[in-house]
Amino acid sequence: MLFIIPLCLNAQQNELIKYPEDSSIELLYVGDYKKGEFDTTLLNREWWGLYEKNNISYLRKVELRLDKIEPDIQYDWEYSISVDDSKNCIILFAGLELVERDIDHYTDNDMIRYNTDFTFEFGPYHTYLSSKLESTESIGEVERRDYSVHLNYQSNNILATQELFVFPCYDSQLLISLVWAGDLDDDGKTDFVIQLPTPPHNEMGDSTGLFLSSKSDPKELVRLVAYLISTGC
Repeated sequence: MLFIIPLCLNAQQNELIKYPEDSSIELLYVGDYKKGEFDTTLLNREWWGLYEKNNISYLRKVELRLDKIEPDIQYDWEYSISVDDSKNCIILFAGLELVERDIDHYTDNDMIRYNTDFTFEFGPYHTYLSSKLESTESIGEVERRDYSVHLNYQSNNILATQELFVFPCYDSQLLISLVWAGDLDDDGKTDFVIQLPTPPHNEMGDSTGLFLSSKSDPKELVRLVAYLISTGC
């Protein structure tokens, strides 16, 4: 018999997602930023880069390089951010206590599709992300589908599950980018960098969230600690 423990039942309190407030953790991607998107005071913080090369992930302390760039006809660019070995850098973090090390990772740049589970193993846990179509609504000629995305830990016939967010899709099926998964904070449990609904209206867009197990409370498996809205490349 499988016992199911729902953690943070109705955690979103009818919201699609609960965004972190007053978080000291920052996320960045290397690449170009439009005018007003990048706060230059962030250069004064200590930054870490998460890299992937030859199927190996690793953390390294990095120094951000800021280059002024000229806008073009289509985009009003302002700055370009780079680090050493930018082509292999997945994402950048500030505000976390990290050490340089190699990391066993379980995915990079995979997709979560429709109602299928994304499964991988981690230590004593069978860990997987699952999605379920919760509701559909017609908005004029457009159909909106809301998918609930859950994190699940299964061990010794006990399944612990937590709703991470509800993802709205307009005239399309669910397709979420799972940027990276592995033990970032070195506590023996899986952390995630994953695409999120984009505030303020929770539309599908280019938002990335960091979920950490070490920042969760006893009623959670992980907690969303930072997010980044990116419109550059």
